[in-house]
Amino acid sequence: MNSQDRASLHIVSLVTNNAVGDSRVLKSAETLTAAGYQVTLLAGLIGSVPKSEEMNGFHILRAPIVSTFAKRRVTPIFPFNQILDLSNRYLPRGKRFVRYGCKLFTTDRLFWRWASHRLLKISPRFLYFSWPILKDAELAFGKILDQLNPDIIHANDCDTVGLALRARNRAAAKGKRIAVLYDAHEYIQGVHRKHPVWQSAMTLLERTSIKRVDIVMTVSETIAGMLEDDYKLRIRPTVVLNAPRRTQPAVDSEMKTIRTKIGLAPEVPLHIYVGAAAPQRGLNAMIDALVKAKGHHVGLVVNPESPFVKKLQAHAISIGVADRVHVHPYVPEWYVSTFSSDATSGVIPILHYPNHEISLVTKYFEYLHARIPIIVSDVKTMAEEVLLQGNGLVFTAGLGDELADRFIEIVAERARFTSAITESMLDEYSWERQGDKLVSAHDGLALLVKQR
Repeated sequence: MNSQDRASLHIVSLVTNNAVGDSRVLKSAETLTAAGYQVTLLAGLIGSVPKSEEMNGFHILRAPIVSTFAKRRVTPIFPFNQILDLSNRYLPRGKRFVRYGCKLFTTDRLFWRWASHRLLKISPRFLYFSWPILKDAELAFGKILDQLNPDIIHANDCDTVGLALRARNRAAAKGKRIAVLYDAHEYIQGVHRKHPVWQSAMTLLERTSIKRVDIVMTVSETIAGMLEDDYKLRIRPTVVLNAPRRTQPAVDSEMKTIRTKIGLAPEVPLHIYVGAAAPQRGLNAMIDALVKAKGHHVGLVVNPESPFVKKLQAHAISIGVADRVHVHPYVPEWYVSTFSSDATSGVIPILHYPNHEISLVTKYFEYLHARIPIIVSDVKTMAEEVLLQGNGLVFTAGLGDELADRFIEIVAERARFTSAITESMLDEYSWERQGDKLVSAHDGLALLVKQR
């Protein structure tokens, strides 16, 4: 299929986050636009972001997600709602304790947390009652999806696949054919979430939806095999790795690089982490490693306002290494590799959770294209890849002392690890190579739409 054939077809890429920094979603939209498709990225209006904007040829439209149904479940029942309101007004110092006590008396805690699991086992019909966030998302995106009149819906993550299928059903009732692609960014059954109902609800949603979509896509061969086995899929999911672009941008005079931005001399060891900061990411080990790795520094490219990041900084102060911990805000996804390029190593210290074991995460590819050695925890897939390629070292997840040893070893033998990063490796793990598979999958959907 050529660009002229694609020009008449409209793809709506659907995601419930605000799409800022979501490299896979943004690169996919850009690639499909470059191939000739009309593309609209429909995302959530969350935080200080434009409601509408143009980016690299495609349109981003954001809709506010109002927690109408979800909020009802977490609002304290009478009289605790009144007590909470009064404490917020008149007890500014003690309101945290009162708030915690009042929030024990919500329908979510008193009923839904134990009832939802039982209802979901009885029938999928109880899905919306058990996980009302899905109803809120339907209110936010349903009508807009219909108005956008897509030919193809690219559903990013499990929480959007139901939205896409219902939009397809509504269109079918009016005589229009919509094709749906489900892009599984993670293995749902291996995801850890704080709320106990999340995994049950999402697993049920995926199980009841995955055979109804036209194409399944995912981020690793391991996840593709697991989805194929779990759901007895007739066709193995298409794998599109979330790799960076092969050609990286030159150093920007304002954004610079991590080392120049924090003012660190070239000879000072600097180990970088880029991405979300959360307990399961194992970042405590990077801070603890600095006690043993004298003279080494850590750069964290994260959300500086995150409560967890502030805890990390407090921990660094308590063990006397705060002057060697540098926190920097996120940089655009297309600039991560360039920004990281003068670090001594890129670190992926994630802890042992099911989803961490089964794929090469985006950071791995970003560090690879930065051409820096990689230090990973001993999670299965990435540890095996690093040892096979020889482009880095492995340490036991969570052990700061062992990570310190790897810091020191990387500095001593850095040339050996960087020489293992070959041009053919960068070619294979590039978005251009992966983008071809992405376009091909949508071309198949385009033919399906045109045939019907």
